[in-house]
Amino acid sequence: MDVYIQKCQNCGSRNLRNILSRESAQHVYVQCRDCEHFVARYVVASGGYFHEGRDYESFLRTVTLDSGFTSGRDLKAVFDEVAESSRKGFGKALQAANDKYGDELP
Repeated sequence: MDVYIQKCQNCGSRNLRNILSRESAQHVYVQCRDCEHFVARYVVASGGYFHEGRDYESFLRTVTLDSGFTSGRDLKAVFDEVAESSRKGFGKALQAANDKYGDELP
């Protein structure tokens, strides 16, 4: 796994803000909080947006843009899978970041 801790290309700050925009696709725009510079934009994959600690209804609002599900049972199974894989993925990414940056982890 290759990991990076993002920073502002303008001032080098790691004090960043994620701005979620939900249109026909879900985008995350990253802005530096220190110099207000635009840092990056990410497109969230279909069904790929998950909030840890938020409820099932929050997940439902994010997948309504995809509209590829046929039943509530399908959605619940997808939610459970996304929740588990998100927690595991976060753990792996955090471990990889610690391995790469060590005591210098931003």
